Amino acid sequence: MAKTAIIIGAGLGGMATAIRLAHAGWKVKVLEKNMRVGGKLSCAGENGFLWDVGPSLITMPFVLRDLFEAIGHDMEHYLELVPLNPICRYFFPDGKVLNAWADQHHFQIELARLEKDHGESLEAFMRYARGIYDLAGEAYLFPSSRGRFSARALKSLHHLPRALTRATMAQVIKRYFKNPKAQQFFLRYATHNGSSPYLASATFNMVSYIERRDGGWYIRGGIYRLAEALEKCACDLGVEFLLDAEVSEIALRSRGRFSKPRATGALLRSGLRFEGDAVICNTDFHHAWTRLLQKRAHPRAIRRLERQALSSSPFVILWGVKQRFEKLSHHNVFFSSDYPAEFDDIFKKKRPPEEPTIYVGISARSDPTQAPEGQDNYFVLVHTPALEPDHHWDQLRGPYRNRVLDRLEKMGLEGLRRHIVCERVITPSDFAARTNAYRGSIYGAVSHSRSSVLRRPSHRSAEVNGLYFVGGTVRPGGGIPLVLLSARDAAETVISDSEKEPHETGEN
Repeated sequence: MAKTAIIIGAGLGGMATAIRLAHAGWKVKVLEKNMRVGGKLSCAGENGFLWDVGPSLITMPFVLRDLFEAIGHDMEHYLELVPLNPICRYFFPDGKVLNAWADQHHFQIELARLEKDHGESLEAFMRYARGIYDLAGEAYLFPSSRGRFSARALKSLHHLPRALTRATMAQVIKRYFKNPKAQQFFLRYATHNGSSPYLASATFNMVSYIERRDGGWYIRGGIYRLAEALEKCACDLGVEFLLDAEVSEIALRSRGRFSKPRATGALLRSGLRFEGDAVICNTDFHHAWTRLLQKRAHPRAIRRLERQALSSSPFVILWGVKQRFEKLSHHNVFFSSDYPAEFDDIFKKKRPPEEPTIYVGISARSDPTQAPEGQDNYFVLVHTPALEPDHHWDQLRGPYRNRVLDRLEKMGLEGLRRHIVCERVITPSDFAARTNAYRGSIYGAVSHSRSSVLRRPSHRSAEVNGLYFVGGTVRPGGGIPLVLLSARDAAETVISDSEKEPHETGEN
């Protein structure tokens, strides 16, 4: 008899785990609180404009391809990946522009103009970042050798001191680049996991190497096509989805006073109960422990979770714009003039930045189906701190939207407000309510130390048998490729554990 898995949450991690388990012969049921799958990856539409709400760039595409290949499917049957060039366009307050060309040679020329060299700075930095990736990637992201480094990784052991350095991203970047604009470009990569480059470990400098090596990609029809593809793939394998099915509690069975309890299923707010041999939580780790396991969680453990520093939270604006500004590309970043002050606002003063760096994504530049002809769909994102008791976004919504708009007009998009034909504002409070993200934090605990990555929650619960976690708030971290790797590891752990114990429960 097939074993049964209950997955709480239909985010990318939950669906990818469901796909791998179903392929392995498990009967899988996915419970999702919202009316559509995708979790933090969502979408919206109005007046002919379509927006991806959430991740907007595909990196490490081989991780996505591996998911489909693992079950004998062809990714191209589900998705069409489109390479972007430039990957992103960066605007500085003084009017200068930097194009992050996908072609390494063209980008080297672009950066050499800033550094006033012949590309030596970039080459040296990429060698350094690759060495960290070869070590950390194989040890943490792709541990397929089960404790044995490959020959390539062994050759990179001389990078070990750099990988274990106590230096921050910013401190190392300043050693390689003299020009402040070149520095700011590489500092930006800390925001990929919601961190500050002035606090995050220099190990995260490997993120820029990954993008330079693999490029940046878009999915034809919108990034949300990925969620739809995983849902279809899962359904083709027999996975059952229940939408509008919010879980209120993870069911536990006690095994005696001195034994760990076992997760046996999930209870919905509607009163329905589903049982299984394994319960996989694809929801914010803090939410799982403080809400779904509140009868089991020890107060000290909850206090420890609540003391953790959190990654940033998103303030998002969706605009339909009837005027096209030719200077804009698919991905655009408008830098602030004082980067340290911006991150001080977010992580020390814990207030929305006075002068925020603004990301503007316009997928219509690569895909005409995303907006009416000759018009653009703006996905505007600003990083803000995780929610605090004195953050009243119901009052800040309008004023902060105006601050963002004023800055964009000041930085070259003159008259933008006159051309906005539709709008939607999504605050950190809105994001927290939709995704159950603790205090609206995108990735949970922030990565501001060497050990913070290793301290991220693992896939297997140490306190409850049969309970597992997947997603951006557990190992290895947030972002589409890391969440898919999390699903790989979670599914392997569930299957491995199941082979060591007898079949105990079935669906009710």
